[in-house]
Amino acid sequence: MGSTITLHNVAKTYVGGQPALRQVSLTIGAGEFLVLLGPSGCGKSTLLRMIAGLETITEGELHLDGCLANDLDPSERDTAMIFQSFALYPNMTAAENIAFPLAVQKQDPTEVSRRVDSAAHALGISHLLERLPHRLSGGERQRVAMGRATVRQPSVFLLDEPLSSLDARLRTRLRLEILSAVRKSGATTIYVTHDQAEAMALGDRVAVLREGILQQVDTPQGLYTLPANAFVASFVGTPRISLIHGTVYAPIDDAMAISLGAQQLSLPMPLSRDHQMLRVMQGSPLLIGLRPEAVRIAERTLASPFERPLTGIVEHVEFQGHETLLHLTVGGQAADVPDQAALDTLIRPTRSSTTGLAKQLVHRAAELLTGKRRTSQPHPSPAPDTPTRTRGELVVRVNTGSFHQRGQHLPLLIDVRNLFVFDARGERVSPDPTHIPEL
Repeated sequence: MGSTITLHNVAKTYVGGQPALRQVSLTIGAGEFLVLLGPSGCGKSTLLRMIAGLETITEGELHLDGCLANDLDPSERDTAMIFQSFALYPNMTAAENIAFPLAVQKQDPTEVSRRVDSAAHALGISHLLERLPHRLSGGERQRVAMGRATVRQPSVFLLDEPLSSLDARLRTRLRLEILSAVRKSGATTIYVTHDQAEAMALGDRVAVLREGILQQVDTPQGLYTLPANAFVASFVGTPRISLIHGTVYAPIDDAMAISLGAQQLSLPMPLSRDHQMLRVMQGSPLLIGLRPEAVRIAERTLASPFERPLTGIVEHVEFQGHETLLHLTVGGQAADVPDQAALDTLIRPTRSSTTGLAKQLVHRAAELLTGKRRTSQPHPSPAPDTPTRTRGELVVRVNTGSFHQRGQHLPLLIDVRNLFVFDARGERVSPDPTHIPEL
């Protein structure tokens, strides 16, 4: 049975003051498969090594099944770790490598042989047991490393990018074998990767890290449909979400609109609860996120009441085999995820900031009910298109049988129910999961 792992404000700072992890708090349930996802250098491998006992904890507490484990030796933590580099003993056969943890414990040779055979059979490497590592392929060596970990029957598996050195086809096959092996064992599993597709395919939950800061922990579906910020939204999903600089204009006597530079998206009336949240953001710089499923080419089928027109120019046609991706410009300014170093100079938002926003909305509702109205402001004129403007990019999925070419003008329909709106810091403004009173 797996162990429960609890991290409470865990931090790691190296000599010289360089932070690797900053105040990470996380609970991993017994038997859960958690994926640590993030770019290179974000601290995910450091966190894994701290749980294994290979790195010291600078601040905070690590608990294994409720017991403080900060100062436990690695051998006392009942964990098994699988590395990217396989870490097999070159002078030992595959069978001897798998059996090594049991031989160190001086277990009965008959039992050792039985468990080695069982692990090898489960991983499909029974015919390779007499080979030395240099006679094995990369995938076969990783299976041996997996067998060495599973034969111990640990309560915790720690996997540090075990498939990153393998080709794509083999990675897909082996990740399913790894998932099957750890599910059967019942062990708690923490899997480190920078591959979002791998994370989404494997994890019960995924924890996203950025420069040592935990951004969000959620199910794969939760990360995709309700990302906490622009970084998570851009890191999860293929093709990547489109981010465009935008501004909300919300005169009281007119429909709200989102300006994307040269074009605008009017929001349907009456406003949804999510769109009502945007009233207090009018005039502020925002990041507008659109995933491909929110955009389609306007055809003969009628637009739904929630779709709004735009015009896009084809910049690139990307053939994917099962589908084609059209990269389009719409006359806006493409946005990047706000830099973490710049965000560090600001106070990170807290729950009270969300509460403050709700209070503003309630106050605004009271103004409307008492007849106190703000002066309406006209919608801005479309921004002129200049050669120096960096154009916003949208991605549209189309059937492989469709024919499109660079420079083609296409009528688009945007489903405004699927808009993501982030503030200038990259924090999500809409959609918002909190319950806001209807205006």
